[in-house]
Amino acid sequence: MAAHEWFASESSSWLEAERAPKRAVERYWNRASCGEVYARGDDFASRMQRAERARYALEPYIHTFADFASGRDREVLEIGVGMGCDHLQWARSEPKRLCGIDLTPRAIALTRRHLALYGLWSRLEVGDAEALPYEDASFDLVYSFGVLHHSPDTRRAIAEVRRVLKPGGRARIMIYHRASLTGMMLWSRYALLAGHPLRPLDDVYAQHLESPGTKAYSVREARELFGEFSRARVHVQLNHGDLLEGEVGQRHRGALLATARRLWPRGALRRLAPRLGLYLMIEATR
Repeated sequence: MAAHEWFASESSSWLEAERAPKRAVERYWNRASCGEVYARGDDFASRMQRAERARYALEPYIHTFADFASGRDREVLEIGVGMGCDHLQWARSEPKRLCGIDLTPRAIALTRRHLALYGLWSRLEVGDAEALPYEDASFDLVYSFGVLHHSPDTRRAIAEVRRVLKPGGRARIMIYHRASLTGMMLWSRYALLAGHPLRPLDDVYAQHLESPGTKAYSVREARELFGEFSRARVHVQLNHGDLLEGEVGQRHRGALLATARRLWPRGALRRLAPRLGLYLMIEATR
């Protein structure tokens, strides 16, 4: 083999290896967007309505965190549109410009159809959070709820958020919190009870919480990720997974989970363990 052929072959292999984790994430979410388990009904409109009702019943704090009304007359980008429930709220706020991007064609198609039910529109496209297809300083507000921790290079994705924000623009981002009740449950099931008590929690998250390679962070690590922003506030939020509510645990069915769902002390956990939530809610200003 000639030197240039060997180099081309090695380069191709290296690129393929680098792309593999992202392709695994895409395949996972292209099978079903987040929240589709709640989209039950005889027609598309009723399925979307039920998914929307379930989302905000289980996670009412989304409205407070996102502050959808703040999108009015502003240029807004959502990274990771999923089924379009939040994107619909942004569209209803009457922004000056609204864009949405997702790694999967499925999410883009669902969101476009979801908005069309209400006669609303957004510039939606398949794309990569680590290489946003927008110019510098393009948006007043960038929103992403539970998405960037799935990206193989979360740090690069956050740098992209900062790049496309205008000076003084705001990012509202949720990423996963390592020291959470959800993490403790997963570690107990897949490390301790599996006979691997030394298995790192990060590995459990990567293999057993949603798409392959999913990451979680400490509060300190989250602040460091947003260190290039002028200001960043981080809040820990208990979610329905921590409280074993809704349809959580679909990948982990069994007698142990069923028993835990019946006996879980939700009221006590809300009072005593608010700092052990799975969500890190971050509001950062460029």
